[in-house]
Amino acid sequence: MGRHEAWRPPGWRCSWHTAFLAASVLSSCFLLTRAQETTGISIRVVPEVLKEGDSVTLTPEGLDLKNIASCKWYRGAVEERNMIISFFRPPFSGETKGPAHTGRETVKPDFSLYITDLKPADSGIYSFKPEGPGVTITGATNITVSGYVTNITISDSGKAIENSTTVLHCTSAGTNVSYSWLRGNESLVVGERISLSNNNQVLTFNPTSRNDSDSYSCYGYNSFSNDSTSYLLNVLYGPDVPEIGPSEHYYAEGSNLTLSCTADSNPAAQYTWSFNETSDIGSASQLSIHNLQFHHSGNYTCKAFNNETNASSTSASREIWVLAEVSDVTIMGLSEAIENKSLILTCTSVGSEVSYYWFRGNQSLEDGGHISLSHDNQNLTINPVSRSDTGSYTCLGVNRISNNTSTPFELTVFYGPDDPVISPKINTYRTGSSLNLSCSADSHPPPQYTWIFKEGIIGNTSELLISNLTLNDTGDYTCSAFNVETNLSKSASLLVEVYETLSNPVLWPAEAIVAENASVSLQCNTSNRLDVNVTWFKDSNPVLDKAVLFNRNRNLTLTAVSKDEEGMYTCKATNPVSKATSNPSKISLAYGPNNVKLNQTGTVTLKLGSRLALLCTAESLPEAQFRWFFNHTNMNVTANTFSTDLTAWEDGGNYTCQAYNSVVKKLASASVNVKLTTQESTPPGSGLTPGQIVGIVIGCVLGVALIGGLGYFLFTKTALGRTEQHSSNGNIPSAPGRNQGVTDTKPTPGEEDIQYSTLAFKANHPPQPQPAATRPLESNIIYSEIKKK
Repeated sequence: MGRHEAWRPPGWRCSWHTAFLAASVLSSCFLLTRAQETTGISIRVVPEVLKEGDSVTLTPEGLDLKNIASCKWYRGAVEERNMIISFFRPPFSGETKGPAHTGRETVKPDFSLYITDLKPADSGIYSFKPEGPGVTITGATNITVSGYVTNITISDSGKAIENSTTVLHCTSAGTNVSYSWLRGNESLVVGERISLSNNNQVLTFNPTSRNDSDSYSCYGYNSFSNDSTSYLLNVLYGPDVPEIGPSEHYYAEGSNLTLSCTADSNPAAQYTWSFNETSDIGSASQLSIHNLQFHHSGNYTCKAFNNETNASSTSASREIWVLAEVSDVTIMGLSEAIENKSLILTCTSVGSEVSYYWFRGNQSLEDGGHISLSHDNQNLTINPVSRSDTGSYTCLGVNRISNNTSTPFELTVFYGPDDPVISPKINTYRTGSSLNLSCSADSHPPPQYTWIFKEGIIGNTSELLISNLTLNDTGDYTCSAFNVETNLSKSASLLVEVYETLSNPVLWPAEAIVAENASVSLQCNTSNRLDVNVTWFKDSNPVLDKAVLFNRNRNLTLTAVSKDEEGMYTCKATNPVSKATSNPSKISLAYGPNNVKLNQTGTVTLKLGSRLALLCTAESLPEAQFRWFFNHTNMNVTANTFSTDLTAWEDGGNYTCQAYNSVVKKLASASVNVKLTTQESTPPGSGLTPGQIVGIVIGCVLGVALIGGLGYFLFTKTALGRTEQHSSNGNIPSAPGRNQGVTDTKPTPGEEDIQYSTLAFKANHPPQPQPAATRPLESNIIYSEIKKK
């Protein structure tokens, strides 16, 4: 079927009635659709990013396919000339290609447009128009197809000439192309003269410099391709001002002259020579003249020309002199001089029109400062002469044909002595050490040295040695230097101080125990010389501000001593050459006596005839002093132990240890009550006989009766004691015996005043008088201890 033939779906009969009816219906639908169509269909593009050679699918979204019979795709606006393809759904399957069809477009059953082998020209708007009863909406989307970057080309604006404007233009095939430039292998640096424009496609040099000559590369790229090309920029310039060489102006008669002319130029310059304004004596870069004569003296000029830049430049004139030689140059004058005097040297030679130049070593001497030259430079005056003027002098004689130098003239300058320097600059020494001084003074010839100490000469060389220094060697040491040529002398002095080597100070006392808030003094015994300083330390740290120092810090006093002042004290003696530290002195804060204890406490029962041994301890600094009391009677025992044989019943009672601290003036005590008996203590675990058991039972019955009587007695006694206390002011007499004298004695503070009352009850017998001889009481006698508060 031809492109313009009528197309009919398969199975249809070619009935003009049917065709007419279909045409009428479609015509009506199309007219209705065209009248009411609106834009609103969304078209999805897959893939979203497109490049040359890719394929793309444009899919309408949200279509109600049951109402759509066909569709048309357009490249651009919905116009017949822009139609790509017309597509019919079954049962009217088929398609018609429009004027904008390229052979790469097809439509799928879902009305999506598929385009293959994309080209940059495919970029643009694609419109979609569905057709069917009641369908009035259309859709459109825009795609961009990026082409590959190719065919990079750099074009210029013509010859690149220095100081003119040069433009390089970079072009390429492709889409969305970005450009960058390289100079050689490095990124191009733009600035005041070099600029980029038009998306970096145009590189402009304004003005162009000869230094811009180089290889330039243009790099074109987009998101998926790149290409580049290079361009060799050759900048034409010059010629610069020509230079004539060599720089020599004077030539001897009969010698040869060769001058060269050079000028920086691209391309190379052409040269012409002129002499004394006479042109064309040479047309090469070199000019040679053999066997010079006096008439060759004059000005030579070189001119350079560039046939590309059409520019020329002329050199400065070079003056050439052809003359006779200078010879026999000689320096006359005194070869020895004294510093600060004046000296005149004269230079002579054979020749005419000679000019003179002076040199010291390789240094040219000019008129100025302490050096002056005559108008023709023949006389050299040095005023005043300095030691730095010593050296080898030469005179150069020059005229317009040659030069000649004199033989060296050696000048010697006598100077000094300068102020002597004594070394080392050490001022302090220990007794017994050695003093080794050296004196030096700059002088020519070398000076003679003399050492003076306490107005006496002690040496005549530059070195001075004194062994085993003593304190008497302290003083000023003067060195005098004398120059026999200048007849001058200078001197310098050094104060030497000799100090004793300190021994360790003795700190007294080595230990001190001080009561709280009391004062203590320490004495640092060391050298009493004024140059010896004393400092104090407590536990290796400087002493507190609370310490009072006097006697040039030899004595330290601490007042109102507290716990903070406890520690180890030292004193340090120092002078400029030594230091020494004393023995430590310990200061402790006195305390106690605290926690006074006996090895036996409370009430102990011992057998008559046994030995009582007591040990008393107390926490105290300094150690406590001890005294012992028996029932408040001083036993005149000062040790911390007390022992006695308990041979009599009177030896039972209260034994007291009293501890006393002599520093804090404090005492404390501890006591033990000793009871005597004739019975041995029953060993633990021993058995009882039947008789003993009966006796114990009877004793318990009697004990109950005795306790009742004792209670009545104590109640009566207590009431009587209170009555007597009111009358006797509190003093209760005790039973007669060994305790009598102690009871009446006022107890020591902190102790207890214990009164004993002995009550004897004998079972089934009336009370009997005691026999004269002392004997132990029967076992049925009960002792009661009454403690008085």
